[in-house]
Amino acid sequence: MSGPALQQLQSHRSIHEAAYGEAEELTHIAKAFAEAGKEQAVLSTVRLLIEHWQTRTLCHATEEEEGFYKEVAMEYPEYADKIFFLTRDHNVMRQLVEEVEKLLVTQGSVHAMLDRFQMLLWLVERHSRDEEKWLLDVAPNDHAKRR
Repeated sequence: MSGPALQQLQSHRSIHEAAYGEAEELTHIAKAFAEAGKEQAVLSTVRLLIEHWQTRTLCHATEEEEGFYKEVAMEYPEYADKIFFLTRDHNVMRQLVEEVEKLLVTQGSVHAMLDRFQMLLWLVERHSRDEEKWLLDVAPNDHAKRR
């Protein structure tokens, strides 16, 4: 069973916004280091970004899939297609982070790594809005108002 923070719009939105803001800031820092030619600083920031995505956003995604999404699916089977798309978003996020990890290990292009982080930011922004629109109530804990 998921905790109340995942089921209430404002608290869930706060989780999304905090994680997004941190990732966005770290991504801007990594870009600034890249533009300044500070490769070691970029790589250190990339490591922080990978850790951030894994421990904040992807951990949250797993909690949603194992709790919140299952609860919604049981109560509202007609939401299966929306849950499928949201879970697919999570899987794409995981794949992008894995790609950055591989690029880091193989000493791939810093620009390719930063591009993936930009994609992650774009995807998570849209994903969060869709999740809020599709699965979260306007009034907390009022499941009758799900769209």
